[in-house]
Amino acid sequence: MNTMVVGLGKLGLPLAALIASSGHNVLGYDKSLSLIDSLNFGSFHSSEPGLMDLLSEKLPNLTFYSSINADILKDIELIFIVVPTPSLPNGAFSNEFIQKTISEICPMIKFKTSNTVVCIVSTVMPGSCDGEISKNLKLASKGSRSRIGLCYHPEFIALGSVLKNLQSPDFQLLGISDSWVLDIVKPIFESITKFSVPLKTMSLLEAEIVKISVNNFITMKISFANSLLQLSDKFDNININSVTEAIGLDSRIGSKYLTAGAPYGGPCFPRDTRAMAKLFNESSVINSFPEITSNINQNYLNFLVKKILDQTNKSDTVGILGVSYKEGTPVIDDSPGVSIGLALLEHGMKIYSWDDEQARIPHNSILDLELDEILRLCDFFVITRGTPYKDLILGKLNDTNKKYVDLWGL
Repeated sequence: MNTMVVGLGKLGLPLAALIASSGHNVLGYDKSLSLIDSLNFGSFHSSEPGLMDLLSEKLPNLTFYSSINADILKDIELIFIVVPTPSLPNGAFSNEFIQKTISEICPMIKFKTSNTVVCIVSTVMPGSCDGEISKNLKLASKGSRSRIGLCYHPEFIALGSVLKNLQSPDFQLLGISDSWVLDIVKPIFESITKFSVPLKTMSLLEAEIVKISVNNFITMKISFANSLLQLSDKFDNININSVTEAIGLDSRIGSKYLTAGAPYGGPCFPRDTRAMAKLFNESSVINSFPEITSNINQNYLNFLVKKILDQTNKSDTVGILGVSYKEGTPVIDDSPGVSIGLALLEHGMKIYSWDDEQARIPHNSILDLELDEILRLCDFFVITRGTPYKDLILGKLNDTNKKYVDLWGL
């Protein structure tokens, strides 16, 4: 199948490479000339596991462009749009870049004689696809010689395991505008997954609600576990892991994400929770769970900062071990390491940081050090997440009798 992926970022590029490795022809399009040049001339690098291996195969059916025309698009059957949908101040997602993409591409494909499907992968607010996106699609393709369908297929991925998540999802979610859209889209999903998974086909609006609902349920689960940790802190001799493990054995609940540790962070969970809160409030749904979840997450962060301050002196130098929001990626969006480091800095403490993913806390007063150096210079340490160096770190801290708090071992 001839496909196109618009937006070669942290999800778009792995998706394009994986589709191409499955035997389909893929046109990768991004407006960043420097990115396209680096991909075409072999200077591109990514820390995403497995991606460089796919790109090193130099697949002849994977081509990259920073500009396109109608001739290039004439044989394209399926267009994936994977562009940013940044959060607005009110918590909603902006469709600006999706709309610009549709306005640019659809006039070039409306003269095709074969059907085309535009597939939105970027997370959008419920009502977007049936609303302004569909309206723009129809306007931009007015006079089309063939059918142009719309689908919504958000991926449930985490940075650091994107390819794994794409190949082994729990299910495929697909909102479609017309039944014929499924005939074009389904073969692509079947070819990139390692085994058969459920395909949930529904309306565009239903799929939009499912996407942010899944992430909101997960953040509620994380926040519930962390609230139990705060509760256990009021009692003696409670192992929070024993508590959450027992709760997770109930099949109605399950153990995934029911582990007390760091606050949730990253580029998806916090903003999807804020977006759901806005949606609930606009719909006059009382007792908005997403809003409560966000408040719990912030209060839990404050709890951790106080716990650290209670165990340190103002003269102590604190080392933040783990700056990115999770192992396997340098992304720092809503990272617990960043948030805690900046909060301690506001309390007048001297802060250093170390990260095995080369992530840094964005503040001139916080220096990034090598592991041996930070272990030598600091008096107290905050271990924010998992790392392959964790056993080494714990061994050295215990050997030197230096104080530390492990957010996943409170």
